[in-house]
Order: sequence, then structure tokens, then C-alpha cells
Amino acid sequence: MSLPKIVAERLTDIEHEVIALPEEMDVHQAAKFLGEQKKTLIRIVAFSDGSRQIAAVLPYTSLLDIKQFSLETEGDYTVLSKDKVASLFSHQQGSSFPPVSGCCEARLLFDKSIFELPEVIFESGNPEELIKINSENAAKLFDEYETLEFAASSERLYSGRGVNTEQESLDISFTPTRLKQRVDETFDLPAMPEIAQDIMKLRVDPSADATKLAQIVRRDPSLAAQVVSWASSPYYGYQGKIDSVETAIARVLGFELVMNLALGISIGKSLKVPMEGPLGVKEFWKQAIYSASLAEKLCRAMPIKQRPERGLIYLSGLLHNFGHLLLGHIFPPQFGLVNTTIMANPHIPVEDIEFYILGVTHQEIGAWLMQNWHMPDELIVAVHRHHQEEFWSKHAVYSNLVLVANRLLKRINIGDSVETRIPESTLELLSIDEEVTESALKDIELESETLDIMANQLVA
Repeated sequence: MSLPKIVAERLTDIEHEVIALPEEMDVHQAAKFLGEQKKTLIRIVAFSDGSRQIAAVLPYTSLLDIKQFSLETEGDYTVLSKDKVASLFSHQQGSSFPPVSGCCEARLLFDKSIFELPEVIFESGNPEELIKINSENAAKLFDEYETLEFAASSERLYSGRGVNTEQESLDISFTPTRLKQRVDETFDLPAMPEIAQDIMKLRVDPSADATKLAQIVRRDPSLAAQVVSWASSPYYGYQGKIDSVETAIARVLGFELVMNLALGISIGKSLKVPMEGPLGVKEFWKQAIYSASLAEKLCRAMPIKQRPERGLIYLSGLLHNFGHLLLGHIFPPQFGLVNTTIMANPHIPVEDIEFYILGVTHQEIGAWLMQNWHMPDELIVAVHRHHQEEFWSKHAVYSNLVLVANRLLKRINIGDSVETRIPESTLELLSIDEEVTESALKDIELESETLDIMANQLVA
């Protein structure tokens, strides 16, 4: 496989180096292969306003600032999918998009920071090769393009970011006042739904049983229908007839599972959030159901003496990203901006994008609400720390299991995690190994049809 003709022609009088890749790679895979050299790699993000297309070119490690980009271009653009990006390039092979004149049908815009790099690595149009040129030749090759400022460097992106790994509790400075100052708005925290309040009371009721739980569940017809439907699915393998919520609880699903499902669903459905987008309701419930199921499987694989409470693990998987819903509920315009920014920067952790735009992350705001609602400490830790590696505390097993579940799910393109690597230290803390995690993920893939049905029912 060779360079596209038009790229080769443009490089005729320009000194360059070809970097061979071990196999066909897109820009994100190539970045991992390059390691430290990815700091000089550049990438393309394509946009459309319905009639016009723009291809923005910026350093790989920088964040494309959607708000700044809109100001610079005086437009309201949507991010194009990889398939639609490919349709703009007529001289490339596979998912390799060269930012070279004549290759792209869209208007090319370069961020000025590209010309401050000591060298530039870019896609060649051949997915098995990259091109490297020095800064002088970059200025020569890209001299005909418009230059604007729309990229936030990694230094700017991570300015002010820091995680206190010593304390399990939230920063006391994280208050409603601080959030009001961030967006010049006032808001009230949503109240816990009545059904959720009653389930919380049932958790500590020594006389609690399937009948009492069924009475609460039946108050919400859609919740009751979901419980019966799930108990009737092949996933649980029950051969008898599910004729009531009590039967579903007592004979199939179990008290703990239904209690935590009902609690998670009633809380999740209490907020008004857009359906679409990386953080929308559809993606939230899909990741929630998959994560809860996988975290529970991983929990069962742990040594018996170390296993945490199964029901709370399921609830942790179900609600760990609850902060996404709360952000969408109280900050609708900013939530839309976060979603668009994620689509333009899929390799940058969601929590870093949230902090850059809002000054707060979904972990912080979700844990804050869980505290306000007096939810179990185990759940609060899972919500607050599920992206944090090598975290250890009294309840760290909950956040660690969710972290492992999310990184495994990213291997099958589910969820908001950017990373797929599982730290050895985390596996050691959980007393499970990589083989166990891979086996659990395979089981989840086999159950995907049922899990998708469950997730879709929650969205409906």
C-alpha cells in the first residue's frame, strides 16, 4: 500500500519521514502506537451546518473548544461521524485522513498552535503510514490554509485539575453557591422521588419482605411492568409463570436486586434529560444496565470473604454516572455543549471535558446529590471515585469494581470510559485476574440481547 498520488505530489519538494505502522490504524490507534511522539501528531474533526462542511485541524493532545470554534467561524455546526468524514476525502484509504490540499472537499481550518510544534506528524491517506515533517516544512506545506485559534492545549485543559486521593469525602467547598457562580444561575437540587424514599426506608426495615416491596413497586405501573418483564426473560431461566410482582421478586429476581433496581430506576427517571448524545438518556441506561450486570459478575468472582454486598454493587453500577443526568437536568445549555465537545474529542476523558467547561465533574456533582439524599456511603464512593485508579478506602471495592467494569465495556464500545487498560494494582486489590475479567466480559456479550431489551425499556 503506497501514499495516495496527490499526497505524494505535495511532498515531492518537502523533506519528510515516513513512519510505518504495524497494521492499519486510525488516528487514535496511531496515537497509542506513537507514545510520547503523539504530542506532535495532528488530527481532523469535521463539522457541517447542513450546507457547508469544515474540517478543523489541531494537535492531537489538544481539546477542540467548541464554543471558541463557533465564535471563530461564526457558525453553528454539528460534528460529523467517521463515515461522513470519510465521504469528504476522495484520496485516502481506510480511516486515514490527510490534511492536504486537494484531498478534502471541506474547508480546512488549522489551529495556529500547529505551527508552534517542533515537528508535525499527520495522517498520510495510507492507514499503515504516517508522515513526519519539521516545523519549517509544515509552514511550507500548510501555508495556504486559514489559521484560527480554537484548540485548548493539554496544559490549559488540565489547569486547576487535581484529585485528593487521601480523603473519601467531598471537598466542602463544593456547594450550590459555587455552582451558581460557575454558570450565573440559581437552582434547587431535585428532591428524591417518593418511591425512592419509601424504598430507602424499606432498606432498614427489619420486617421488610417481598410483599412490602411489591406494594411499593406496584405504585408505578411502568416499573411494575419492567420487573415482571425482566423476571420473565430467558436471562433468568425461570420456567414457571410470572403472574405478579411478588412472584417476580420472591421466585426469580430476589428482594435485593428488585429493591436496588427499583431505587435506581425511580431516581433515574426523576430527571429531565435529552435522549440523544454521548451523555443522553439512551447512552446512560445502556451503560448503566451493562455496568451493573458486569460489576455483579466480577463481584461473584471475588473470594467469598472479600465480596461486598451484591445488591449495592448492582446499584453502584446502575447509578455511578448519575451525575450526567443531574448535569443535564440543571444545566441544559452547558450539557449540550459538553456532549458536542465529547463528540469532537472522543479520546479525552469525559470528566476532563466537564471540568474544562463547567468547573465540576459528573463524579463530584453525582456524589454530592447522593450525599444530599443520604444514600449509602458505598454508593457515594462508587459515584465519586469510579474513574480514579489505585484508590483505596473503606468502601473502595465498590468504585474499583465499577472502574474495571467500565474499562472492560469500552473494549466492546459501550460507555464513557476512554481507557481500556485495567491497572494490575486494582485487580490485586479485588483478588481477581485479567482472565477472570475477560471471561466475565464474554458472558456479558452473550447476554447483550437481553441487556439491550432491559436498557431500551428504561428509555421508553
